[in-house]
Amino acid sequence: MDPNRKTDRILDEWDAVARMARRPVRAPRRRGLAGLGSTLGLVGAALVAAALVVAVGWLGGRIASPGDVGSRGSESASPSAVPTPTPVASAVAAASSPPAPTTGPCDPANLAARITAWEGAAGSRIADVSLTSTGETPCLMPETPRPQLVDGRGAVLAQGKITAGSPMIEVATGDVLTTLVEVSNVCVQPVPPVTVAFDMGGERRLVAQPYGPTDATVPPCNGPGRPAEIQMHPWSR
Repeated sequence: MDPNRKTDRILDEWDAVARMARRPVRAPRRRGLAGLGSTLGLVGAALVAAALVVAVGWLGGRIASPGDVGSRGSESASPSAVPTPTPVASAVAAASSPPAPTTGPCDPANLAARITAWEGAAGSRIADVSLTSTGETPCLMPETPRPQLVDGRGAVLAQGKITAGSPMIEVATGDVLTTLVEVSNVCVQPVPPVTVAFDMGGERRLVAQPYGPTDATVPPCNGPGRPAEIQMHPWSR
């Protein structure tokens, strides 16, 4: 077959087809980029909706209910217990503050007592006694110690009673105390000089200086079969 005739036949067929095709009244809308845009819009909306669902679920777990907020608020508002610091004594203060001295018992060697006078009464004698503290520090002594009447040999002619629970009196340097000692019914002949002494307890004994070196003043004997008696007034300033 002649190639040229074959070509002419094909062209004639295409021309016939072209004449038979009708031109549309309204041109069809192009579905190029516009269709693609609408498709992309739907996909984007779906993605946005999915993102919103995920966000709401995540925020739902983060946002607590009012009850939870109240309980957490109360927990955060409650302050934790703070331990109270234990006070620590300052070493400097302790070193600069020496302990307060304690007042001890009086030493008879630091006390000077003497009889200043003898007074007479019915059947008895009363000695006026004065005491002066010569110590460098204050001390304590019984307000009413146990009195004794002694002679020049140290023999006890009369001995008083122990005053239970006698209060203590503080004696400072230079203090002067006085008392009266009353003696009765001494039926022995003393060796001069006669004086009075005070048993202060704890083997501490204070002997007063006699009224004179030859003084043998004693009360009269009111009953040979009865013991001598002696008593004193409390020391006073």
